[in-house]
Amino acid sequence: MAEDIEIRITSDPRWLRLVRLVVARCCEEFGIEGNRGHEMVIAVDETLSNVIRHAYRGDTTRPVRVVFRRDRDHLEVEIWDRGHRFDPIVQSVPPPQELRRGGRGLFMVRSSVDECDYQRVNGWNRLRLRQHLPVSAVG
Repeated sequence: MAEDIEIRITSDPRWLRLVRLVVARCCEEFGIEGNRGHEMVIAVDETLSNVIRHAYRGDTTRPVRVVFRRDRDHLEVEIWDRGHRFDPIVQSVPPPQELRRGGRGLFMVRSSVDECDYQRVNGWNRLRLRQHLPVSAVG
């Protein structure tokens, strides 16, 4: 049975801490511990930071939805925004050893989760991040 939690916030950076706490709690609740839980927190935080910085260009009044879903074998986090269309999956990412400012966020997000996909739905960007649950939590 799937379980959903949805948070609706504005694009104000002050809400990032709240979302990080919810991500960490969901990971803990669903058995994603240690580094894997921390990586999911980083991926969600970086994605939301990019939405605020790039999609909304710092406008702190725009809508953001974060949906947490636990299904049988994974934790899924969907991040929804109404910024301009931007598919982070098809963007090229510089190699980690290349020194440059910026561009590391996409690399961090992609390497922190098991699956990542993007879709544009009725004027909303939806980035879905998935982390597989440990076998002991699937039962």
